[in-house]
Parts: sequence; structure tokens; C-alpha cells
Amino acid sequence: MTTQTKTLQDSAFYTNSAGTEGVWDNLPDQRFYVVRSGEMRIHATDADGVNHTIRYTDQLRDFGITDDVALAEWSAKGEEVFCWIHNSWFEVYDAIHNNWYSEPFHELDEAIEFATHLANKYGKETPIDTSEKGQGWQ
Repeated sequence: MTTQTKTLQDSAFYTNSAGTEGVWDNLPDQRFYVVRSGEMRIHATDADGVNHTIRYTDQLRDFGITDDVALAEWSAKGEEVFCWIHNSWFEVYDAIHNNWYSEPFHELDEAIEFATHLANKYGKETPIDTSEKGQGWQ
């Protein structure tokens, strides 16, 4: 984890497409990894009164939001100025048992911590326990 990612905890800074995107797989076995899931859509009004629809990270940066602090400041302005229509999130995936995925996380560090916990608990091949917190069991 770099100093930069410490200021970019929200999944909004990892939304470069629709669907899922891998955002972290730094474990030696790379069995458990973090993805950004979902769609982002924000309706924002700039200081000149111009309305913007923000769907991707580059649009968020072009709007002037470059870190979690700025995102929180804009969010606090209220729905008339900054309205979340859809928000993305993080999930932990298992590369071996791909019918399982974690519950949503809203901060990158939390998702990485859970992926690391799972890697330590299950290693490279141990089947994931059906009682493990997640929503992917079918």
C-alpha cells in the first residue's frame, strides 16, 4: 500500500469501466484479490452552475476531485450540488472457488485486510468454508 492509495480509499477512484475491475492482487499466491464492482454515476454542479454526469475516475479528476478529502467535501454539499445516483464498491474474490465473493467493502484498506486474512487462513488450496462471510455461495 503506497502513501497515494492511503488517500484514495473510495472505490470512486478505481472506476474506469462498468462491471468489475481488479484493483489489488499483491499476495504471493494471488488466490484472493480485490475488485471494484458496480457502476458509478454522480450528478454534480460546478461553481459556474454547469451540470456534469460523472461515471469514471478520470471524469471525477477532471471535475477537480482527486482524493478522499475532496470527495467527502463535495458529498457534504448536498444532493442539489453533488448527488450519488449509483456508487461502486470493493469485493474480495477467490481465484480457485470462483462461485464465492465477499460482502461489499467501501474502503480499499478494509478489502485488502480481508483478502490478506483469507490468504492466511486458507492458503493456496484449502477450500473456503461455507460459513465464511460472503454472498457468492450458490
